[in-house]
Amino acid sequence: MRKGLWASVVLWGAALLCAMPTAYAGEVDLLVQKLVEKGVLSANEGQILLDETKQDVAKQNAKGTNDAIPAWVQTTKLKGDFRFRYQHDHAKRLATTSNNPDTDRTRIRMRLGLETKPNDKLLVGIGLSTGKDDLTTESADQSRSTNQTLTDGFSKYALALDYAFAQYTPVSWATLYAGKFKSPLWEPGDLIWDTDINPAGGALKLDYQLAPSLDVFLNTGVLTIAEVTSASTKKWASPTMYVAQPGVVVDLSDTVSLKSAVAYYTHTGINNKQLYGSAGTNTNTTGASTGLLLYKYTEVNPSAELSFKEPLKAFGIGLPYFSLFGEYVENIAVKDRNTGYMGGFKVGAEKIAAFGDWQFRYNYAMLGRDAVLDILPDSDRYSGKTGMRSHEGMLDFGLGKNTWLGLDYYYGWQLPGSVQPSGATQTKPASEYQVDWNMKF
Repeated sequence: MRKGLWASVVLWGAALLCAMPTAYAGEVDLLVQKLVEKGVLSANEGQILLDETKQDVAKQNAKGTNDAIPAWVQTTKLKGDFRFRYQHDHAKRLATTSNNPDTDRTRIRMRLGLETKPNDKLLVGIGLSTGKDDLTTESADQSRSTNQTLTDGFSKYALALDYAFAQYTPVSWATLYAGKFKSPLWEPGDLIWDTDINPAGGALKLDYQLAPSLDVFLNTGVLTIAEVTSASTKKWASPTMYVAQPGVVVDLSDTVSLKSAVAYYTHTGINNKQLYGSAGTNTNTTGASTGLLLYKYTEVNPSAELSFKEPLKAFGIGLPYFSLFGEYVENIAVKDRNTGYMGGFKVGAEKIAAFGDWQFRYNYAMLGRDAVLDILPDSDRYSGKTGMRSHEGMLDFGLGKNTWLGLDYYYGWQLPGSVQPSGATQTKPASEYQVDWNMKF
């Protein structure tokens, strides 16, 4: 009886102190310590009560049922990550230049996000990141990079709005997005989309379990690329992307699963337009980087990943995870240089979670000049150009909880007949080395 009474007192006090940012942990510990000193509780009872109280308060905060704190505060989460990078770029001499020197740089990335749930079905998120004013060759396209090169004499660096969105989930299998958000599409690699791109517009994701071993999903989006008006016709002509991606996830056994999807892209308002962030490698009306897009872009993009858990267990080898993945894209609105593909594998830990965890990934990619819009591909793979081939090898090694070391190497070259933004045509290779120290919170 006595313990239950004091448990209620301590729980109420802890809830009240949670509303005071400068108090909480130390004050609750002090309250229990005083009760132990006065003989109201034994030392063992005090420790048990303290543990139970902290667990109860945490559960209340997670559910938004703590009356001492506004519900929206209890359901608000702050998250982020920081990355320090050393990068070395090496490119062979272009045909139109006398040299192409190696470049060494140090770079940082910081992303900070906040998410809150005004009610059980609605989530609102906003995020800030670095990269707004990094105008180096590899990251002049701000949509495809959150890197900030350390330069300009210890200058201060700007932050940008990375995303701002509302997420509404009326039923468990349907989620609607509006604003600027993480890509709604699934891609086993990054053949088409740089992972730093947060598209804008609206999206709908459906995910339904038809059977214990079968999930079906549909990712759709109406994504605004730019706002453009015609001075001559006064007609609204906003470059817009429309995409639908149906797919399935099949558990073939307890240790083997297959995920597969087919995306269909179509666009309006891009013909005879120049898009912001272009790498200058799509075919245009003048053949120069300042020209307007000559073709339309309507792509079909099938992709798949086959995953194995503990694939070598029968041989006594403790390999936790292995997967094979691939994807293909074809711009059916163009007849030449209109395809691309990627194939690769992952081996090691499925996720890096603790010291000693490791994962190695490799992929080989090819993108024809007009396979996709050149505002989208990975900015580190041959500087985000189309009309290229590339090898990539990546090794991640866990340094502890929420921190890991990453090594990344790209080796790419231009496809014959493709055009550089400078107008030069060449097929000599370029390579890039990256050493990353990653941490998240």
